[in-house]
Amino acid sequence: MEKSLLNSAIIMKLKEQIQQGNKEALETFWRKVENNNGPFIEKIEGDLENDLVTFVYKADEEIENIVLMPPVGWNNLLENKMERLLETNLWYISYKVRNNVRFKYSFSVNDSLDVECEKRWDRLIYDQFNKNRLVFKGQNGEKDEIETYLVMPNADKHIWVEERKNISKGTIHEHQFYSENLDKCRRIRIYTPDGYKEDTKPYGYLVLTDGDEYINILSAVTVLDNLIYDKKIPPIVTIFIDSTETRDEELSCNDSFGDIIAKELIPWVRDNYNISNKAEEAIIGGLSLGGLSATYLGLKHSEVFANVLSQSGSYWYKPESCEGSELDCWLSTKFKGIDKLPLKFYLNVGILEHKEGMIGTNIKLKDVLISKGYTVDFEYFNSGHDYLSWGETLANGLISLIGIK
Repeated sequence: MEKSLLNSAIIMKLKEQIQQGNKEALETFWRKVENNNGPFIEKIEGDLENDLVTFVYKADEEIENIVLMPPVGWNNLLENKMERLLETNLWYISYKVRNNVRFKYSFSVNDSLDVECEKRWDRLIYDQFNKNRLVFKGQNGEKDEIETYLVMPNADKHIWVEERKNISKGTIHEHQFYSENLDKCRRIRIYTPDGYKEDTKPYGYLVLTDGDEYINILSAVTVLDNLIYDKKIPPIVTIFIDSTETRDEELSCNDSFGDIIAKELIPWVRDNYNISNKAEEAIIGGLSLGGLSATYLGLKHSEVFANVLSQSGSYWYKPESCEGSELDCWLSTKFKGIDKLPLKFYLNVGILEHKEGMIGTNIKLKDVLISKGYTVDFEYFNSGHDYLSWGETLANGLISLIGIK
């Protein structure tokens, strides 16, 4: 998306009405905004791929500025400053946006306009007029975090994350898994498919980090139910591992955390559930740093996991002791330097993600893997580094790796 030089016809009409002395025009406008669910989307003449999107903010008190925080290019603060309409409480900004994407956004009121200001991220607010919201439940008494998002008119319909009423569904079992290496418990939840039995052929299985987000934000249980019911994948057991305040450390190519999963957790699950001991029937997956971690676990423990499912993997990561740039994709050099392992991959990245740090490093890893002879299914999806498509593309990854032909 890019800031547009085009003027919104809706805003220009309102401006003209106000200048002509129409005292009711602004209140009528705000009522329409409230009823129409947030940003305005207008067609651009002669452009079939993009629409004009105008974001508006209603200032209940006098403010100095307001900055729209888009999915990409947020550091262009001056370019993203919203404009005040005359002397009203209406602030607005328009962008040319691909008409087939999903993206989140927020507002920064009275922004310091300092790119390095970290306090900004704690002060962002959501669009009060937009009913499309992601709600992240606050932990330990903290407030819920709310993000607003926009679905453009030509965006693909998401089908796998939509719950269906009259289909058979699996069951979630909650456990407190004790790790000797961590010397503490970690909540895990285990999904067993409808009809699960202990005395049949062992089930293939999937392991996902950021388990709470996969369950409560990305509708992963619904995705599994739908895929299994439609016979897109065989019935599988899924292990959801919650992340904690140590997430960044654990998911950054951490050998100790990898050993906990491969050498402690999986044997424990195998003792308690009917899961396979064949690596080709096991998938390790995750999103963002979880995608990085999944790929690293494939590298280090291909005897346990032969399938890697990475969603927007953070392949910009490199150990502090490693020279070079974050854009070099350190993990790809690890695969490049060894013989091919018995692994296959599903990788995806959003078209609205950081061009070099995310898209570029994902492409580098993909190219190295293919050059080494790995089977790699690589997919772009039409949103950014957010939770708007990872649920749907989880289904794509599972079909790619273990789909029923």
